[in-house]
Amino acid sequence: MSFNLDDALIFFNIIESKPIYWGIDHFDKGRFYPLAFMDLNLLMRLFPTSDILTAPRIYFFANVVAFALLTCVLLYLLMQIVPLSYSVLALLICFVNLGFVVVFMGVCFPERVQVVWLSGYILGLFFLAHKQKRAGLWALVCIVCGGASMFYKEPDCIFICGSLVVFIGLRFYYGYKSGAHNKHATIPIVIVGLALGLTACVFMGLYLWLVVPNIQKSYANFGLKNLQVAKDMINAIMYHPFLFLFAPAVLAVRVQKVLQALKTNDTKALHTSYAFYDALLIAALAYGASFFVLMIFTPYYFFPCYVMALLPVAFYTKMYYAHLRKLLIVVVLAHILVNVPSALSRYTSIKLLPPHYLQATQFLADYTRANAGTNIVMLGQRSDPLGRVFYGYLEWFVRYFDGKDFTLASPDPAPIDSLKSGDLLYLDSYTQAYITPQILARLSADYEVIFSSSYVGFYDVGLKSLAKYLLLHYAPKYAKSLSSSNIFNAPLGVYIYRVR
Repeated sequence: MSFNLDDALIFFNIIESKPIYWGIDHFDKGRFYPLAFMDLNLLMRLFPTSDILTAPRIYFFANVVAFALLTCVLLYLLMQIVPLSYSVLALLICFVNLGFVVVFMGVCFPERVQVVWLSGYILGLFFLAHKQKRAGLWALVCIVCGGASMFYKEPDCIFICGSLVVFIGLRFYYGYKSGAHNKHATIPIVIVGLALGLTACVFMGLYLWLVVPNIQKSYANFGLKNLQVAKDMINAIMYHPFLFLFAPAVLAVRVQKVLQALKTNDTKALHTSYAFYDALLIAALAYGASFFVLMIFTPYYFFPCYVMALLPVAFYTKMYYAHLRKLLIVVVLAHILVNVPSALSRYTSIKLLPPHYLQATQFLADYTRANAGTNIVMLGQRSDPLGRVFYGYLEWFVRYFDGKDFTLASPDPAPIDSLKSGDLLYLDSYTQAYITPQILARLSADYEVIFSSSYVGFYDVGLKSLAKYLLLHYAPKYAKSLSSSNIFNAPLGVYIYRVR
């Protein structure tokens, strides 16, 4: 089992054999990604099951296959341009990453399959750019993989079409300036561009026909206040320094070198194959910028940018290392201090918590069957939309395990002091309350611990969490703006307390 927010909803759909069509169910919000979740529907048809404990194994094996494909393609491409040690380091930055953890540790995000198609498109374009044999085969790979990825996420049109337009344009320009243009080698690339341009037109036509007339509310966050936008932008940059600090710097150095080469007639910097790396880098930054325009800053949205930008960033970092060395050290440190702790903590919540969560919900089901009229309060959960989601999921699981005659209540409208003897308090790391060992000890003293299940995992002890800790303790009036007081994602366990 996994516990991204929508994973539980998806797994309940799976055990009830309900197809998942979220990619075409949200025309009212302007969303259209029709191939998303088709892999889940196919697995649902091939391996039907009604067991919530068995179903995840099938779908996570599919995740492993997708991850293996992605890793093989990216590692192969990286090893064509940098040594194995640098290739592994680049993959670690890509995969020891909050966006990767969120996307690949669950099943509810279409980016899982989207990035596999994108890697196939980049692989095909790489071979075409370097004049490899079997141009027809690689052109077909580009068309199939690029076309599929467009229907997995709307902004892929920006990356696919943008990368091809820039690639073809720069390839012609570099060839003209260096006198090394090969028209025959460019023909398959132009064919790919025409085919994927036509695919993009089909996508846009369907979007204008099916989606635009039904839009009622934009999926974009255009209603955010300026202060919130600034805060979210800073968060995005802190979580993704390689994308929004290092990659733009790489592009700036590359532009400087191209301009310098044009002045000095240095044809080495204008090799036609370099157009491939330039195009990928520019298109990857444009893809990331599209979410800034939409004011969507959720970390996992930017994970495909890593796949898009990985090759050109590695290539030009090797070429222009002297110019980029100091900044590279800074962004590596920023990644380690901000992104990595959050990634490890999220891995703990998504993958290590769920088995204990399921044990706890089975225990609650057994308890409610034996103690009619039990009230269950989730400690630290509010009556806000996020709190209601967690209450809803807990109720689903308890009822799935045949829980009877119980009531879930929030501490907001139903103070803990009003609970009767025998009622229960539930606590896990998704609580929005600030949890410390002292608070756990106080709860154990005030109530009877009837269930506890702890696990070894990671707290979120990154730079951002430490800053929030200082805010909570030394500037509490400003801490009210925090979305959750549980800054370290504690506790590493699930606890059920009974009112004496």
